[in-house]
Amino acid sequence: MVNAKTFLEKRYNGDMELEDAVHTAILTLKEGFEGQMTEQSIDVGIISTIPSAQAGESTPAFSCLSPAEIKDYLSNIA
Repeated sequence: MVNAKTFLEKRYNGDMELEDAVHTAILTLKEGFEGQMTEQSIDVGIISTIPSAQAGESTPAFSCLSPAEIKDYLSNIA
């Protein structure tokens, strides 16, 4: 079995849209996941940036996908 790091390195690139990056991350998790992967058994966090009041600066922001959003991604993978 290909380890998760190698799996992710082969599929991820910095120019991906968020949707594609989340899809790739879930596929990577699935590679090493034992049992059934459901919206209740995984969490997906997203780190983004929010533009700051000062020009050219931004602030990092963290959010988690809801179970319903995760379920939508999982249904596209099956």
